[in-house]
Amino acid sequence: MGRLPNKKCWACSLLTASEARKLHDENQGGDGCWRDSTCHSRRSYYRQGRHHKVRRSGAIAEIAVSIPKIPYVVLHTYVEKPRQTTDEIVIHAMCAELWIGSKPVAMTQPQHTFGLTPRLIKEYAHQLLDALYEQYGNGQRTGFERYAHEAQHSVSQCPVRPCAYHAAHLEPAIPRGQPR
Repeated sequence: MGRLPNKKCWACSLLTASEARKLHDENQGGDGCWRDSTCHSRRSYYRQGRHHKVRRSGAIAEIAVSIPKIPYVVLHTYVEKPRQTTDEIVIHAMCAELWIGSKPVAMTQPQHTFGLTPRLIKEYAHQLLDALYEQYGNGQRTGFERYAHEAQHSVSQCPVRPCAYHAAHLEPAIPRGQPR
């Protein structure tokens, strides 16, 4: 049996490298667990998954067998820390992405959802599925009943602007041609 994943390292892998250093590098006021010798590869390992090296090695022959192009929907959530499906952690923003086969086809507009109750979050997630089904379902519900996968992103990657997390709207406007 393999070693259990380190939850702190997995959570760190969701952050950008500069955020991770700020949070964990002792020289930058962090908790002191950052190690230049190991953290880069460990963060990559957690982002890529265990089977990354197996996929890369060309030791065995691969046979391509085509499968039918079935639609599936991926839910993208932007959270402060990794969450399990049963957690009631605040979801900062979310959107849904429709894939048909191995190609992305459409994406709903990302929306801020912080402040919504867990019940309202679930209702909104169902509304995203329904919106994609109405536009691309062609009367067949297959692939639109539930999310095939939930991709979690760090709140620092939130694509919605203005955003309370980034607070760029609070910075004073500098006239053009003036140095910052």
